[in-house]
Amino acid sequence: MIPMGTIITACMIVGLIVAAPPLAKACPRPIRYTIGVILLAAGLWNIFWYASQHFREFWGIAAFCSGVLMVLTASYILKANWLPVFLRQAKPVVLLMLLGFAALYAITIYRL
Repeated sequence: MIPMGTIITACMIVGLIVAAPPLAKACPRPIRYTIGVILLAAGLWNIFWYASQHFREFWGIAAFCSGVLMVLTASYILKANWLPVFLRQAKPVVLLMLLGFAALYAITIYRL
């Protein structure tokens, strides 16, 4: 069985690839929406399951923060028009922060 941290990290990386401006339009719509829905589900799992059970630990806080960023990135992929203007303008910052969390998760998993 694949550990959940590996799945979450893979979801973050694939979501970043699809949400990045050069590839956002090149990816076919059904694939983009599928990845967006999977990223949304992973982000909600991170927030409502893992973070809620480990909210006083480092990885619980990291799960909450990365979950929020994953939900925002999924919103950029699925329906960016629903987001307020300041969140649409903050897309590069959100993607950069999600990249940082993906790197944190990936480096930690590699060191295990």
